[in-house]
Amino acid sequence: MSLRWRLALAFLLLAAFAGALEALMGYWSFRNLVERDIQGDLMEVTERVKRALELTPSGPRLARGEIFGAHYLFGFRLLDGEEVVLEGGFAPREGEAWRTWRTAWQGYTLEVSLRVEEYRRALAAHLRSMVLPLAPIVGLAGLLGLFLAHRLTRPLALLGQALDHLSRLRFPQALPEPPERELARVVEAFNRMVRAVQVALERERAFTRHASHELRTPLAVLQAQVEALKGGYLPPEQALPEMERALSRAKATLAGLLDLAWLQGDLAPLELGGFLRARLPRDVTAKLPRGQAWVLAHEDLLERVLENLLENARLHGKPPVEVGLEVEGEEVRLWVRDHGPGVPEALLPRLGEPFLPGAKGTGLGLAFVRQVAAWLGGGVRWENAAPGLRAVVTLPRWRHVDEA
Repeated sequence: MSLRWRLALAFLLLAAFAGALEALMGYWSFRNLVERDIQGDLMEVTERVKRALELTPSGPRLARGEIFGAHYLFGFRLLDGEEVVLEGGFAPREGEAWRTWRTAWQGYTLEVSLRVEEYRRALAAHLRSMVLPLAPIVGLAGLLGLFLAHRLTRPLALLGQALDHLSRLRFPQALPEPPERELARVVEAFNRMVRAVQVALERERAFTRHASHELRTPLAVLQAQVEALKGGYLPPEQALPEMERALSRAKATLAGLLDLAWLQGDLAPLELGGFLRARLPRDVTAKLPRGQAWVLAHEDLLERVLENLLENARLHGKPPVEVGLEVEGEEVRLWVRDHGPGVPEALLPRLGEPFLPGAKGTGLGLAFVRQVAAWLGGGVRWENAAPGLRAVVTLPRWRHVDEA
């Protein structure tokens, strides 16, 4: 049996149990009330009979016959031991419901019988009024349970399908978060895992592609210089500077590629305002909000992101350099701005690509910024601020602040 049907059956059984328990308690309460009424009526009828009886020298007799004009159907017997000395009213019949009460009177035993058929009918009618609606109520509860079970298990079904796609390296779209907090956290963690796996696979592919492309040139230069030295075509003092430049280029390229390839670490809640206040140098103008801005991040990686953006602003822009932080809705935006000439609009979408043609340097620093932002579930964009260039890193806001 599937989880959905188990939950629906659990709702149905719970509703049936609750309905049966309520009906039982209502019946028990009404039955006690009816019993108290019967007992009270018996006592009243007994007092009526006692007031109508009188004791004479010839024996007891009924002095007032009007007691049988009451709305009760009852009868009485006056017993001397087991012998009946006086009786009156209605005698109980076979198949009818009667209740009998015995008490002492003037040395005799007074036995009063009260017809309780109407009380029994009222009790049965009350029981039917409670039991008959129970079936449709339980049926509606079952339908509601099926709906709620479908509502609760739908995120799990979508999660199972997404895991199946992920196992085949077919990256699914981000799953919508359900309103239930526990399921929302599971879905949120799964979406982060999908992004992490996707980023890791892209890093691996990019490392292979860029390493094969960018390391080929310095290695070719080194090979040519070594062959020239072996053949005696170049003196060492002329070949060594070229070899050192090729080695430096290969080393820098390899270090940058390794940074991109080994992007990893444990994420933890981080308050960005305090993080920036503790790490911004004095020559940088800070524009930070008064409130707190929580994100789920890796502190060391964010520190390197900040360093790369500041270094890029100093190398390719002009002072002053500004750093700001903004919180809007479910996003936290960290931006770095310089006051230099900016970048041509056609190149803005391609900033952050390694080894961008026409760019100064390898571009691995900005590529690192882009990959860290993507790994944390956000992104980065560049825009001309007129004057200057502004890099905006967008990260998801951490909503579980109480757990930070």
